[in-house]
Amino acid sequence: MKRFLNSLGWILFLALAALSLIFYNLSYLPIQAKVVRLEQEIKMWTQRVEELTDSLKMLTSGEDTIFCTSYRFDELFTSPAELRLSSQGETVLRGIGAQLRGGRVEVIGHTDSKVPPAPWRSNWDYSAAAAAVVARRLVSLGVPAERVVVMGAGDTRPLIPRGGADAQFLNRRVEIVALVR
Repeated sequence: MKRFLNSLGWILFLALAALSLIFYNLSYLPIQAKVVRLEQEIKMWTQRVEELTDSLKMLTSGEDTIFCTSYRFDELFTSPAELRLSSQGETVLRGIGAQLRGGRVEVIGHTDSKVPPAPWRSNWDYSAAAAAVVARRLVSLGVPAERVVVMGAGDTRPLIPRGGADAQFLNRRVEIVALVR
């Protein structure tokens, strides 16, 4: 009988150990699966942050804009067809010339979708010619020529959708951007 009770005790002990292992695994396995999912998610977000950090380094390693302004053609030129600076345009450029002496200066001409006046064949030529007139005047005001970049954007970046007289009036403009490293 003693042997039977001893065997029964061991059987009960092993059954209790097996039940506790089963209970532990049933409660532990869902938690473990959640931990694995969280580790994968952390790995994914860490990789995304590294990608964004790399792209941010590329953006910040360039130049910073310190000055950006835009003037309509009617503010700068006597007439849109001639692209000759008006007295108001001279005054405007003289006023900002001193601010543009350090760093790189981008002069970007913009137009609307209408056909430009003669002698320009395209909106690209027309916008680049307007930007060049402004750039020449800035250089004559003391902005170093090697730091001036002239660009013609044509009608690719309108302020307002193409269409009416307002579009022509507002989209014909020269943008001046001063950049510094």
